[in-house]
Amino acid sequence: MGLNYEYEVIVRNVKNPRIEINAKGNVKVIVPPSQDPEDIIKKKMAWIESKLNELEQIKKQFGPLSSKFLFNGDFYSLIQGEDFFVNPKFKVVSLPHGDFKVLKKWLKDRLREELDFKVRLFASIMDVRYRKVYIRFQKTKWASCSKKGNLSFNLALMALPEGLRDYVIIHELAHLRIPKHGDEFWGLVKTYYPDYVEAKKRLRVFWLLLEWNEVWQNLRGVKV
Repeated sequence: MGLNYEYEVIVRNVKNPRIEINAKGNVKVIVPPSQDPEDIIKKKMAWIESKLNELEQIKKQFGPLSSKFLFNGDFYSLIQGEDFFVNPKFKVVSLPHGDFKVLKKWLKDRLREELDFKVRLFASIMDVRYRKVYIRFQKTKWASCSKKGNLSFNLALMALPEGLRDYVIIHELAHLRIPKHGDEFWGLVKTYYPDYVEAKKRLRVFWLLLEWNEVWQNLRGVKV
């Protein structure tokens, strides 16, 4: 069977080869110098095909909604109005003069308020200690935990349903006790978020939606 798609090869000093597929369907093969990239492609061909097919299906379903604002797991229409407001009932955001700065500041304030409460709450329940909490607009991660115990959360978390934000918070707090992913780590996460496997799958879908979403891409370029 021949390879019916193009792929980029990156040779790097990594222990294990891996394959990455981005939101545009570009396939990237990362291999150590000693490994033939075509070998890993042939071994993973069925997996790659399934992922590309899954990507295409998700894009067909949600692609037409890419111009709407993804917030709290729902799609909101943006309208021009004299005042800024968000109406959850009718799924509408009024944006005066199309000013995305107003929207971005509102999102940061909302996320800050939620994190101030929930990080403290979950940390108490999980019996872990953290230092500072930052809000950033990260390009590759929902959140991260530093060796010093500082937590960074992506502003794009506001696109997620609240329950998925809870998972991300619990995930990062678990790193304060167990830095690396492994059976012990996932066992700890499961204690506080039993449905973590499904949460991970849903996060991958939402990450794709954000990559395609025009409003969030505009927000990324706005400074507040």
